[in-house]
Amino acid sequence: MTTIECLDEDMAIEAPPQLPFTPSRILQLDDGYLAIGYDGQLLLLDSNLVYTEKPVSPFPIAIEQACIVGNNLIATWLDGELMLARMASIDLANKLIEGPSRSDLRVQQSLATALHPAGNSWSRVLDSQPLALATDGKRIAFVLWQKGIYCLNPDSSEIWRSPPPEWSEVSNMPRSDQTVCMDFHDSELHIWCAAGGRLVLDANDGTILRSEKVDLDAVIENVYRDSKNELVCSNNGEAFHLSDNTLRLQTDITGPIQNATWDSESDAWRISGWRKEVLLKDQPTTAQFDEIPMHCLNIDGQWWNLFNDGSWKLSTL
Repeated sequence: MTTIECLDEDMAIEAPPQLPFTPSRILQLDDGYLAIGYDGQLLLLDSNLVYTEKPVSPFPIAIEQACIVGNNLIATWLDGELMLARMASIDLANKLIEGPSRSDLRVQQSLATALHPAGNSWSRVLDSQPLALATDGKRIAFVLWQKGIYCLNPDSSEIWRSPPPEWSEVSNMPRSDQTVCMDFHDSELHIWCAAGGRLVLDANDGTILRSEKVDLDAVIENVYRDSKNELVCSNNGEAFHLSDNTLRLQTDITGPIQNATWDSESDAWRISGWRKEVLLKDQPTTAQFDEIPMHCLNIDGQWWNLFNDGSWKLSTL
């Protein structure tokens, strides 16, 4: 593995402004980006990662899952202490609105008076923990614990629902009932469990097409996809690059993986690891940092790393 030390003086290009919160993820919009904070803050960035407004918290708890459909944020909010969950859509073309406080949530008395994310186009009280969320840009799919698999139109009208996912091929293995992630692939919906099972549904009606075990000796934590390329990430930092379901490369990132982005020009995955960025091609190339990278974005052909302190640094890989 090749390692590169990253120094600030190597940066010849001015960095975008530092985000005013600890970021959890960045979602791409048609014209810019949405930065999401660990405490549920939202901040719109332009195509150059510049912001002009202050961050807003439509709901005072963490965002569990999030995706973009059109110009709408579809997200789930979950708080174990308050024992509440929401799923809502927020139109990002409208001005973002500050929502209720945590103290407001503590005093709500009934479902009829339940508070919802501010500025929502629609919002639902969830009576079970949301485990996974995905979109193909036209519809939204999600899994609720012990409830089922659901597919909605962007206006929240239901397309179909199916029973909770089961993976028969790994049913005798630990964590075989633990949903970790899901994604759309063409007309299919793939749902993964921690034991390495993949359940494939027809995305149009929820019919089970197949259930299979992906032969990887690891506990799966997340799976990233870009067309035929998948990066399967374990809970101890192992990364497996699959191409058309064939293992292309396996490596140990040594530490948690915050995010991964496919770099089509390099034909490689860019992985945001623990105080490091990894370019996973024929062999891993690593750049070390003092801070923890959370995301990597391609802006006009240049890759920028976003760190847990909200700062940006140009990639040297």
